[in-house]
Amino acid sequence: MGFGVFLKKDFLGLNLSAEQQSDVFMNSLIVQMIQVIMILCVWKYAYTNEKFAVKPARSLDMMVARFVASMMMHINVEKDVRMGIQMMKYAVNHSENFNNVVPAFVMGLNSTILSLIVEINVMVILSSLPNILGVVMKYVSLAAIANIPRFYYNSLVEHKMCSIKEVSLKITNFRHNNPLKNAPCHIKLMRLIAKSWMLMFKSCSFYFMPFMAIFLNFKFMVDVNPKAGHA
Repeated sequence: MGFGVFLKKDFLGLNLSAEQQSDVFMNSLIVQMIQVIMILCVWKYAYTNEKFAVKPARSLDMMVARFVASMMMHINVEKDVRMGIQMMKYAVNHSENFNNVVPAFVMGLNSTILSLIVEINVMVILSSLPNILGVVMKYVSLAAIANIPRFYYNSLVEHKMCSIKEVSLKITNFRHNNPLKNAPCHIKLMRLIAKSWMLMFKSCSFYFMPFMAIFLNFKFMVDVNPKAGHA
């Protein structure tokens, strides 16, 4: 919603005032801030709880449970990361379609960053749990943080912006058209940010992020094993 509200009325068919656009943007931003607050609460617990520590898996079934939960979390947030990157890319290449392209770009960037943080957060928390039931229960509860924007959107009834889910945005500017040839500096800066996130996502996050659960366990298994240095 925070992305689509800044599209020109030719795309949405809605004639929203600047005040209405600001209200929708702020509501979307507040939803993302709630995600940040929930993540900070989890971090505070991990920092202040003396019993919290990333522990190696003591059995194969525990390792499998952590990996499967991490994989499911990756599948859950991957579409949000990809959609955020697509929003950033569209905003950069089609800035003329927006009344204000910067807030639209920020919505896509926030969505990408928060989704990745939630995924990493879940993997670290699950690596501190000593039993399989705890892994399953914590995965279900922590995965809800990634779904907070969906909860908010599904709670809206007869809102004008509910119709944007049926809007199809056509891509008309491609690389060979050089859409940023005469673009201002802030658009080129946004392109650099979008390209950086896209490179990170395609080269690392998309394929290898779920295996972080195994890497975490392997690293700490080596660190806590007193015989590791004598092998």
